[in-house]
Amino acid sequence: MALHLPALRARAIQLCRSHFDPDDVVQDTLLRAFRTGSQVRDPTRIRAWLLTIVTNTFIDLTRKRRRRPDHVQLVSEAPTPDPIEPAPWNEVDSDDLCRAIDQLPDDVRDTYRMFAVEGRDYVAISEVQQIPLATVGTRLFRARKRLRVLLTIASRSGTAR
Repeated sequence: MALHLPALRARAIQLCRSHFDPDDVVQDTLLRAFRTGSQVRDPTRIRAWLLTIVTNTFIDLTRKRRRRPDHVQLVSEAPTPDPIEPAPWNEVDSDDLCRAIDQLPDDVRDTYRMFAVEGRDYVAISEVQQIPLATVGTRLFRARKRLRVLLTIASRSGTAR
């Protein structure tokens, strides 16, 4: 089989181009050949048999790649705050939060209080305020966004604790 390695590698390079490493294809080919070497009918046709295995190995790897991509984009973690400067949220207490909630617009404030303070779910808030579920979600989003700004300002200006 060592006699046929240059031909196997040339065929693997031809098939792989930049998709796979040709050496991996040749290695997989040799493993398959050693496992099924006893099935060779005509010893004079070993080279053709090995080249067929190279082609089949490449096809199998291509199919496997389609089913499972080898590059998976991982979700990057959120950056951690600088350990030297404490996060502004460390300075906020419940009184600061209550003052910030009081500064919210009426409709957003009522929806946020029902959700965060009273512990009601979207459906209950929707029924009490007679608004669609999507509006409940929008109001909570706006309340959180505004609270983040208000609490950050309060913590930086020194009014928090």
